[in-house]
Amino acid sequence: MSLVAALEGHHGTLGLYAAVQRLFCAFGCFALPGSLLLDAPFGRFGTWSNALTVNGDLGWLVMEAFAPLTFLCALALPLTTTPLSRHTLLACASPSTIVRAFLALDRPRQLLATLFLVHYSNRSVIGTLRNPGRAPMHLVIPVLSALFNFANGGTLGAWLSAGGRTAGLGLKAHSPSSRALFALGVGLWAAGFAGNIFHDEHLYALKRAKQRSLAKGKAKASSSSSGSGSGSSAAQGDNKPPAHERYSIPTRGLYALVSHPSYLCEWVEWSGFALAALQLAPAPFPSSTSAAAAARGVLQPLAQWYLQPPVLFVLQEVAAMLPRARSGHAWYKRTFGAEWERKGARWAVIPGVY
Repeated sequence: MSLVAALEGHHGTLGLYAAVQRLFCAFGCFALPGSLLLDAPFGRFGTWSNALTVNGDLGWLVMEAFAPLTFLCALALPLTTTPLSRHTLLACASPSTIVRAFLALDRPRQLLATLFLVHYSNRSVIGTLRNPGRAPMHLVIPVLSALFNFANGGTLGAWLSAGGRTAGLGLKAHSPSSRALFALGVGLWAAGFAGNIFHDEHLYALKRAKQRSLAKGKAKASSSSSGSGSGSSAAQGDNKPPAHERYSIPTRGLYALVSHPSYLCEWVEWSGFALAALQLAPAPFPSSTSAAAAARGVLQPLAQWYLQPPVLFVLQEVAAMLPRARSGHAWYKRTFGAEWERKGARWAVIPGVY
């Protein structure tokens, strides 16, 4: 069956899911080498004078919002192999339809769906409001990230929802360890989520302090040279401000050990989510007894457990974040020099390993 035909919805939600799942796997194969070769142009590696530069806060908010929105719509999609109509897609975006689909899930799936939405509510909206200001980013970042979040949110939503409607079993039957592993996974998610917030808030506090210090310094310099009008600061115009004017060395929490603890916490968070999700029945999605799954001529979802959306998400994150942690660690050393050697973390992202 044509991958393009599946993406166009000619083989229903099952074919669409299978096609996006394959493309998502392919994306991961390029993420690691791409991230090793290039530093994504946002944050400390952001572009300031390019014509395609966009506001960092707005770009972040928009690209991260794609994940929860597509996740919610995918929860309401019916599991079918018949061609999708515009009416079906619009109906699945209805708030009432989404609420009914959520309430129809068993409790373990409702909990996992809630965890996903809580994470992205913090990441997209709350994080944007709490951050004192992100550096400008190249347009390619929100575009590629929106596509990533569209695929990730959509496949995860379909995986949780359609799998539940296929079997309605909740956790794996006849498995005494499934409840313990599910609870362990949720606990890991909570620990990773809390760690992520803690370390993000530490960075925000440092950024606010740096901004206050710079504002006082500029006001003092302006009052002492009010008649000169030279305005030759390196931060003026479209030039990128010096790193020391924007960043400080973080030291609290896991920053004492690694320079990118938020990455580590995020991996723990979504590894826990994946562990809990794989305790659901059926896994993998969809059930082999499903009439939709047995349909001839329809692109079938990949069945291996390590290719299911919760696990793919973790693998994709590691592939994209590990090279950036390496580059970021080297950036800290270059920027702060001897000060980093005294105060900075020894490792990039995994204590004692890397």
